[in-house]
Amino acid sequence: MHERGASGDEPQIDLDKLVQQYRKAIRNRPEDGGLQHDLGLVYMQKGQPERAVKAFQKALQLDPDMTQARHFLAVAHAETGDVDTAEKEWEKVIAEEPDHGMAHYFLGWIHTARGSWKKAIDYLERAAELDPEQPRVHHALAEAYVGAGRPMDAVGAWRNVLQHEPEDLRARHNIGAALYDQGYYDEAVRVCEETIEMGSDSPIPRVNLALAQLAKNRPEEAERSMREVLRMAPDDMDARVNMGEILARQGKLDAATAMWEEVRKRDSSNPDALFNLGQVARVRGDRERALKLWEQAMDAAADLPEEIRTAYIDQLRANRALVLLSEERYDEALEECLAAAENRPGEPMNWNRAALVCMRADRLEEARDYVDRAEAVAGEDHLGTSFIRGSLQLARGNLRDGAKLWRRVLQEESDAPAVVRTQLRAVFAAEDLQAFAAKLQAEDHEAEAEAVLAFSAELVGEDEGR
Repeated sequence: MHERGASGDEPQIDLDKLVQQYRKAIRNRPEDGGLQHDLGLVYMQKGQPERAVKAFQKALQLDPDMTQARHFLAVAHAETGDVDTAEKEWEKVIAEEPDHGMAHYFLGWIHTARGSWKKAIDYLERAAELDPEQPRVHHALAEAYVGAGRPMDAVGAWRNVLQHEPEDLRARHNIGAALYDQGYYDEAVRVCEETIEMGSDSPIPRVNLALAQLAKNRPEEAERSMREVLRMAPDDMDARVNMGEILARQGKLDAATAMWEEVRKRDSSNPDALFNLGQVARVRGDRERALKLWEQAMDAAADLPEEIRTAYIDQLRANRALVLLSEERYDEALEECLAAAENRPGEPMNWNRAALVCMRADRLEEARDYVDRAEAVAGEDHLGTSFIRGSLQLARGNLRDGAKLWRRVLQEESDAPAVVRTQLRAVFAAEDLQAFAAKLQAEDHEAEAEAVLAFSAELVGEDEGR
């Protein structure tokens, strides 16, 4: 009869006593590999994987076909930190028993830790086929999909978790985050609200809910959701940065600035706070302060993870270049663009921004060289590059060629004028474009004239809104 613990609910097994019993049984039956296997399992329960390794090895010496002993030998090696040996043992398990689901799972886990996403996915997809009711297999598969850049496949894997564990909040948190990241804002809102209703006390679904609501242009709802996050996690600097962005979207620039200054007070090198404070300074016409803040943000961004650091600094350089351009500090603006291009030569917009600066400075041959560089890495069908080349043609007086390119951009992306408003304003005034359109109309190039007027309308609308 087992003794019961203090709670009276679960029997407490005396593992030391159990070890002694197995050792005695092994002395009486030294050729019994099953006893060694079971002794190894007890050592695993005791948290003694080194002793478990020896027991499983003896079991296999006595019975080399005992696949389950080999599986647990691999587990024990992994517990000691010897993952390479564990991997070899699990590979042997699969050679002996190809449908061993847990061996596939653990091999997938090893390759996930190494970032070998294809191998990890191959093993974990097979594990999911063999053990479809194992939530941890689907969780691991989702993680591998995320690492491989397949977020919607990860969502599918997490949904498989929920088929077997409907109240798994971790899976729900991850689904909400992935849907938001991929732009499925309505679905993200629904999943996050369901997760909160199910009793999640984590700020994660509330953060994603707020960001999805903001993306849906519902800033008042986003503010309520983010205030709940700050109530739960008042020291979460990311939440404070996000709250500032939500307040700024509502035109509450003073409140947004106060939020970002609070972040800066607690973390003087927070790149997001510095970036956003720079944006406010630019909007308010304090360009020198904006440039200084963005320079500080670039220094702070050096500590960001590598996968986001370069793009983040590129954006800062782009902002600085546009401000410098507006002040006719062309050489400095071009320096920012070329620094970004040096860091990411395969990003066409870095070369396009350099071309834009040269166009503004009336250095059109130099601008053409940079557009050529952009096309070399992106191809002639890249819409951003087509817009810049069209702009260059217009600036050089080749109105029909430039307007044709702009027309093609509009055919592919109807809201292109709004997207490129900042670049457009840097090079042309509305009256310039209207004059181009009038010339094209006079030469019976009506379709091209309409394309130029579509871009001109964006500047006219902006001027009237000032």
